[in-house]
Amino acid sequence: MTYQQAILPLIEDAYKNLFGNADALAGKLDYKASETTRTPLELVVECVQSPKMFIEVFRAGRMPEDVNAEYEKSIEDAKRLTDVAACRAEYESYKADLFEAITSFPEARLAEDIETPWGTFPWRDLIAYLYWNPMWHAGQLSYIQTIHGDTEMHGQ
Repeated sequence: MTYQQAILPLIEDAYKNLFGNADALAGKLDYKASETTRTPLELVVECVQSPKMFIEVFRAGRMPEDVNAEYEKSIEDAKRLTDVAACRAEYESYKADLFEAITSFPEARLAEDIETPWGTFPWRDLIAYLYWNPMWHAGQLSYIQTIHGDTEMHGQ
């Protein structure tokens, strides 16, 4: 089993946890702890929008020429994601392409560095980001659940 094959079920589980925790916050998806924080729905939207760019990054073996333009395009596109069901449907719409792009990425390049706007690190770490980011935000959603008195485990 390759690294790329091994990480796919982790990514799948991360999104299951993310969506489960978001579903548990029904009626509270617009909660903000302060003016400088994001809502639970905004966290889910980020997790659904950010991987789409990486499909082409993995296929091309490089970052896009204009990352800022890609980011702006994704922000505009995200405006149509107004609930968890829409986010889940969006993720499902490109998941097969994303997983194909990950498994097709050359194993020999996994240790090579890629320069991104967020830093320089090995390709394997960029692929792992697709697991880490939804798990990170699933944890944030769990914390928001506890703020509202819900101590059940929903993302499992």
